[in-house]
Amino acid sequence: MVQKDTPDGQHHKEFKVARLKPFWWGVINVVLAALILLIEPDAIGDAVDEYSYAVFNRTVGAPLYPAEQVDDIGVILLDDESLAGLKSSWPAVYGLHAKVLRKLLTAKPKALFIDFTFRDRRAAPPAGAQSDEWMPELYVHDDSLTMLVGTLQMYQMMDIPVYLQAGALNFYQHHAVLSELAPYVTLVAGWGDLRGQADIRALSYQLAPELRNAGRIAEIQNAEDLPLCDDAVMRRTGNGNLRGCDVSGITAAATTIYQHLCTGKERAQSVERGWKCDQSLIMPAKTDKSSWLAWRDELLDRPMWLSWPDRQADYSEWKKAYDQHGNAIPPYECGPQYTDEDAFKRVIGNLAVLFGFSNRADVNCSPFHTISAEQVFRDTPSAGRWVENFKDRIVMYGQNLQGFQDVVRPPTLDTDIPGVYIHAMALENLLSNGSSYLSDKATYSSWLTADLIELTTLMIIIFLRFGLAKIARQSFPSLPQPSVASDRECHPWEYCRLTIRNKLSVVVSMMRVIPRMPNVAGVWLRNRTSEQHWAECLDPEMRQLARNWFMLLICLIDLVVSVAIVTFGAIVLELSVLSIAPVNWLAVIGLGMLSYIPFVRSLFAQEEEALDDGHTAQPENAGEAAEKSATI
Repeated sequence: MVQKDTPDGQHHKEFKVARLKPFWWGVINVVLAALILLIEPDAIGDAVDEYSYAVFNRTVGAPLYPAEQVDDIGVILLDDESLAGLKSSWPAVYGLHAKVLRKLLTAKPKALFIDFTFRDRRAAPPAGAQSDEWMPELYVHDDSLTMLVGTLQMYQMMDIPVYLQAGALNFYQHHAVLSELAPYVTLVAGWGDLRGQADIRALSYQLAPELRNAGRIAEIQNAEDLPLCDDAVMRRTGNGNLRGCDVSGITAAATTIYQHLCTGKERAQSVERGWKCDQSLIMPAKTDKSSWLAWRDELLDRPMWLSWPDRQADYSEWKKAYDQHGNAIPPYECGPQYTDEDAFKRVIGNLAVLFGFSNRADVNCSPFHTISAEQVFRDTPSAGRWVENFKDRIVMYGQNLQGFQDVVRPPTLDTDIPGVYIHAMALENLLSNGSSYLSDKATYSSWLTADLIELTTLMIIIFLRFGLAKIARQSFPSLPQPSVASDRECHPWEYCRLTIRNKLSVVVSMMRVIPRMPNVAGVWLRNRTSEQHWAECLDPEMRQLARNWFMLLICLIDLVVSVAIVTFGAIVLELSVLSIAPVNWLAVIGLGMLSYIPFVRSLFAQEEEALDDGHTAQPENAGEAAEKSATI
């Protein structure tokens, strides 16, 4: 805003807007984006990335992810109905777990993961217990631990590996029950063993999480001088309290199971089944502690972003059970399966749901076949033993009880599901993709990150955007607009009113000229090769209105090109080539919109020139003249 002296000595204030060239708008946009990436707090950046990836997974990623190995994993849940049907209560006695697992053993699963935290014996200390071992004084008496030990012995005799989550490490409570179970299980880090808050949105998965209270253990015993915790150490000491070994040796459930399936005698069978056994994910021997810790650091540097499919468990090929009225009863009630096999059509449908143009049925079931503990223990009268469907599968045994917080809500589902499914999905991602699982960094390069892809994509969009604007202005130059109106004082509200009236009048004029647009195309065809610019063959009013339509078309082309670039960067480059999770596409769109307003303004800007002969041309309408002459 500047002051202008008039002949009568009065001062008038006028709006004078300094316009930057489009090039500088692009530079400002890129610099601003780089600063945001550098200084944004993790609480904001992580939240944006997680929401962006959740939306992407729900709309685009899920239809495109085939989840080829999802049928190789089964889940057994101990839920409230199972406790009631088995005439038991919580906490479930060890004998109940033993009975369920013995029934499962008859199906001969390939491996078993127990997603329960077994803390204490619930009985008096056994003979030979350590004198300094912590024991509770008040506990629920349970003398059935020997049944569970016997069951695990049977799994070991049949060469079926069993994995048990270690639980949080409290040094005053050493999970004394593990001293009996240690010889028959492999300890893994459970979902709740992560430092910090667990990801209840089931978006990410730490392949080698740090155990809680590991620092407390390190304060009491020097971890550098201790061997890594593994089966050999646990079985040699016969004590499951994790004292005497470095807890860094305990990896996540999916990682540990993957090691067993892709090494030794199991590797050939796994490769034959189509599982991706990548050597880079195979851990070194724990006796070489430095090499093993270096391997673990690589896993920590590339946390997994989970890929969830949009399919639900399909029980159509299972034997059907029927109620007393003859109605078929599936193991779990799920919503309808998607009916369109075309992934692209499902993506379009998901986008329509996202923007509120359509609705979809709720998705309430995970993609993994699931049966309850009661259905394992008791045969269904008409369908027989559903557990037989888990033959040669990796089975995960967890719980789904009211009042417990072991739940997750994946982006593809509309309800909470038990936390054991996050281990199942992580293992499926490893078996399907190997080392090409999605992460925020490329598989083969630690410097090629999602942030770098985001900044590069933004630079490409801005370069093409303002390059397109320059070509558009050269292809259809604006008509020089002389200043024809005298200055007069104007209240700000009146200025806004006149501006709005002017824009509305332009819109009305553009609508009226639509029937004449074929004539404009004819003028262009006849004069596009002449020395005189073809636009000069149009009368001034028609030229200006046709130019407005042309620039609107350029805006539409820019949007299509920008979406295509983001789609290519997110789906083709990040997802398919670099194995980078598309966690930043919303940020790219948001930062790209910062340059969209100056881009549009540069398209419709008018060149104001004074006529050399001193004559004044008539403006398009009174509203435009009023707007140009308004001062405040």
